[in-house]
Amino acid sequence: MRHSGSDQQVEAGRQVSAGGAARPPLSRVDAFEQRWQGELRAAVAAWTAAGGPRADRSVVAAGAAGTRLAGVARGELEAAVLRHPLRARLWELLLVAAYLAEGRRAAAEVERRARGVFAEHLGIEPAGRICLLAEAVRLGRLTENWLVDPAPAAVPDVVAPPPVTRPRPAARLPVPLTVLLGRDDLLDAVGQRLREHRLVTLTGTGGAGKTRLAVAAAVRVTGRPVWFVDLTTVESPVRVPQAVAAALGVPDVGADVVESLLADLGTAEALLVLDNCEHLVAGCAELVGRLLAHCPGLRVLATSRVGLRVRGESRIRVPALGLPPESTGHRIEALAAHPATRLFLERARQVCGRDMPEASADAVVRLCAELDGLPLAIELAAARTPLLSVDEIIDRLRADVRLLRSPDPTAPDRHRSLVAAVESSLAQLDADPCRLFDRLSICVGGFDVDVARALGGPAAPAALAALVEASLVEPVPAEPVRYRMLGPIRRHAAARLAASGAEPAARHTLAMYCLELARCADTRLRGADQERTLARLRAEAANLRSALTWLAEAGAAGPAYGDLRLAAALGTYWRLEGHYREGHGWLATALARHPGAPAALRARAGTGAAMLAMLRCDYPAAIRHAELARAACRTVGDRPGEARVEQILGSVAREQARYAESAAHLAAAGAIFAECGDEWGEAQIIELRGFTAWLGGDLDRADSRLRASLRRYEALGDPLAAASALLNLGAVALYQGDVDRASALLDVALHRNSAMGFPEGVGWAHNLRGLVELRAGRTGRAAVHLRAGLAAHRQVGDRWRTASVLEALAEVARLEGDPDRAAMLLGAAERIRDEIGAPVPACERADVEATRQALRAALGDRYPDTCRWGRELGADALVSTGEGAPAGHAAG
Repeated sequence: MRHSGSDQQVEAGRQVSAGGAARPPLSRVDAFEQRWQGELRAAVAAWTAAGGPRADRSVVAAGAAGTRLAGVARGELEAAVLRHPLRARLWELLLVAAYLAEGRRAAAEVERRARGVFAEHLGIEPAGRICLLAEAVRLGRLTENWLVDPAPAAVPDVVAPPPVTRPRPAARLPVPLTVLLGRDDLLDAVGQRLREHRLVTLTGTGGAGKTRLAVAAAVRVTGRPVWFVDLTTVESPVRVPQAVAAALGVPDVGADVVESLLADLGTAEALLVLDNCEHLVAGCAELVGRLLAHCPGLRVLATSRVGLRVRGESRIRVPALGLPPESTGHRIEALAAHPATRLFLERARQVCGRDMPEASADAVVRLCAELDGLPLAIELAAARTPLLSVDEIIDRLRADVRLLRSPDPTAPDRHRSLVAAVESSLAQLDADPCRLFDRLSICVGGFDVDVARALGGPAAPAALAALVEASLVEPVPAEPVRYRMLGPIRRHAAARLAASGAEPAARHTLAMYCLELARCADTRLRGADQERTLARLRAEAANLRSALTWLAEAGAAGPAYGDLRLAAALGTYWRLEGHYREGHGWLATALARHPGAPAALRARAGTGAAMLAMLRCDYPAAIRHAELARAACRTVGDRPGEARVEQILGSVAREQARYAESAAHLAAAGAIFAECGDEWGEAQIIELRGFTAWLGGDLDRADSRLRASLRRYEALGDPLAAASALLNLGAVALYQGDVDRASALLDVALHRNSAMGFPEGVGWAHNLRGLVELRAGRTGRAAVHLRAGLAAHRQVGDRWRTASVLEALAEVARLEGDPDRAAMLLGAAERIRDEIGAPVPACERADVEATRQALRAALGDRYPDTCRWGRELGADALVSTGEGAPAGHAAG
């Protein structure tokens, strides 16, 4: 990993088999492990079979033999772990042998001992899969496949009930003209609820398909009459009883209609479907309450955008339809597997009379994603396909949501346009929820209660609850809870906000909220609060980008230097997320836009820009930003800021292999941090000096400094910084030849970085873990780790480490008998190093040169041309296509 500015930095090199020799043979301990792996796997299988219900004498005897063998294995493995206490696989084998020979208590004792050894020597949890195997033993789930993974709990088979068919009088239920798509599981859930509850309400936004689902659920009901009541045209809650009576055929004899219904229904077993209750909630609730209280055989299935709030009500939210992943390369045939795209394709075929062309597959996915899988919106969009292409529908939709209007004059009003569906829900709400509805439309990434309160003031929590109840806003499963509007609904809200003239004020409010959020978060992105703070910023990432865009374009309408202030506060966040290019772009542009900004702000923003430019290997830009930031720091007397600039300049020098200059910058930074009493800054500089030392080959000094930095990070309570130090210590152990220690340290670092979602750390850990496997001669495992590291380095834009991984993969290819590809990978690495101005790190030079010499010997005169071909192709082509050598250069 690399650190700069106020951030951690870790660096790693690589170790490959020296001298260009052929694949090395297994070591004695590797062979020992492999022998006992095979023996114990067979013993577990025999032991498991012996406990089976149909085990005969021979099977039981084989199980007993396996137990005896495990006893022998335990003795040999006990001796082995004394010689190699940090070799995780030996502990795993010992745990299994102890379990077979003496039972669960013995296995638990082995786990306890392993934990103690790893804690004493490394201060970490055991590496490998020791704890997973111990858990499998405790749960009785150890199988012969324990080398792969503990067996998961069995999942019971689910047998779908046979479809129920029964003739239905056409007058009682609407006859659907289309097939219900993507609702099989939900339909089963509705049926189950109707068996368990007397009132079930299907809720959801307008156009979610509640009516269609209710009809399908009613069709499945047998053994009782079913009545369907469409309340769309009923204008007053007091008229609900009359509408129900008319549907049931109860005559109007001048008496109380409800009493007539109660007398008519009596104790009969029946199902009453009340459709579209949202504008009549009070009347529906009153009627349903009385009916259920006096008619014990009655069950009610209601559809409504809001719940009826009747005692005993069970609600089921009808969600949008499932979508395929938003990517490219989709095929029309495959889109039928996803409910949203299948609905669009079928409705488009109905109105056009032909199938959608294959070239439109990706556009269909984009359109359905734009519509958030909302069935009504998808059907209305499909109705436009006779006149517009799918891409044209997308463009028109983004400009005006009113495009979603049905050309069918017979369609119900609520289904003629999405706007009408939304407005009918808003008509039932007070002014505060309607105002908040409009303002929330600027939240492109969803929102939480705090954002809603910022936009809506003290009334926001109650207004938000009303919007959720009306199915205009839906909760998103998260902790803490977040909310969102479906895309088509949000577009209509945005149109309302723009028409009201209140959009600039709403965007100003959101921008100020984001500024304060980022300012507070920046101070908490290290230490114990780091994980929680990072999660908060990730949740608001889309809104932060939206606020940045608005601030950059707002000019005098926004707060002074707003975009520069927000970008400066997000520098560390962008680094931790691996958004080097994006963050540097925002900061560099904002700095250019505000040359007259206060020096303190320019210092902070310039330091962030320098850090991110260094991380994306734009060293000239990093130096330029750093020098300007240092001058600004000195203007305002910002000594800690000046130290961070020196730290970045030291990082640039290190990556360009100017180690003495790097050490001087880091020493200057350390002295300033000590002068300022900045303990975290001092700890980071100690780590970086150790980092530079091992990169330059001074392993003993590196080990001493890195251990000291680890102790400091742990005392400060910073788990990610501690993971960085562990990763560096793993690299030192690798180059010292202690592969067991290196593996253990790197496995812990990989786990911690993965748990935090830190792509830079994940890439480094895989990178170094691959070098450990390469040094041990396990080229297959090495390739897996190296490719994972390469993907992470390329994702964040770290070209410096990309070059090193390509060189390691070249050695893997050579050992696996593909010298042409190996030479091309070296060529691609050389191109990157020339472009960024960073030579091979000192600790890697001997290994790269050994690979190069071995390839010269293998390819002879073809080596220069093959290497040049890889240089011309570049890493992108080689990695994405697995391109081989051109025909003219192929061997043989």
